[in-house]
Amino acid sequence: MAPYHGGVFDQSVRPPLSLTRRAFIGSASLATAGLVIYAGTHARHELETVRRTIPIRNLADSFRGFRIVQISDIHLVEWTEPWFVQRVVDAANQLNPDLVVLTGDFISRGPYPLATAYRAMPVCAEILSGLRCPQRYAILGNHDVTVDSGMVIRSLASVGIPTLVNHYAAIERGSDRIWLSGVDDPGTSVPDLMQAIPRTPDAPVILLAHEPDYADSVISHPRAGQVDLMLSGHSHGGQVRLPLLGPLILPPMGKKYVAGHFQLGNMQLYVNRGIGTVGLPFRLDCPSEITEITLQQG
Repeated sequence: MAPYHGGVFDQSVRPPLSLTRRAFIGSASLATAGLVIYAGTHARHELETVRRTIPIRNLADSFRGFRIVQISDIHLVEWTEPWFVQRVVDAANQLNPDLVVLTGDFISRGPYPLATAYRAMPVCAEILSGLRCPQRYAILGNHDVTVDSGMVIRSLASVGIPTLVNHYAAIERGSDRIWLSGVDDPGTSVPDLMQAIPRTPDAPVILLAHEPDYADSVISHPRAGQVDLMLSGHSHGGQVRLPLLGPLILPPMGKKYVAGHFQLGNMQLYVNRGIGTVGLPFRLDCPSEITEITLQQG
């Protein structure tokens, strides 16, 4: 209320409420700016190792305790720095896995010119060559395909990392095996499960597919019963997650299965939150992820 002078109110004095409102707006602006800086610096460089034990039916005794490390969505340069990828490689090596799978999007299509991605991919491959696990396999993501899938495949091959494009490989222990299958990117190309899975698989099948929502196509496919576990990335876990609102940034084919473990009939799906970012270089309440999956008999 304005001051009272001799029977009238002095209207020239601004109520304290206005000062409080101005202070609130100023504080909110500072808090927002601080949150943006935090999301683009510290939060974007948080790295979490997520450990999951996954039961697999008909798993041979020799594969009990077999450990798979999954790395996804590196997006080197736009916006992930080489030093952070090196940190990821060092962390993966400390886990001493039996198999490393790289589930796509090594580089980014935009916002920089394509030449940036072409320069980034050999650098990314060279850093990944430091993965000490002898069994390393990759698949393509949507950004890899829209830049140049051949260039990505050649760069990885030059450091001893095969790319599974509608193809499979046997992971063997003695006379036992599991099948590792990989499809071409479902969002930009033509995935072919008939080619990606052995005709008569005599062991569990682990499928690598970049986009997690492709899982719905897998479980409705005639060969669905042959896939035990699907590993995906792409969604970045939403990248920015707010209380009550949840993930704010979800790409096409990454809106339904956002992050973590899902049971879809007889098939299991795990969605890795990825390493990098797209659009804007921000993460919030959604740290980058390395996944360590331990197989057990189920």
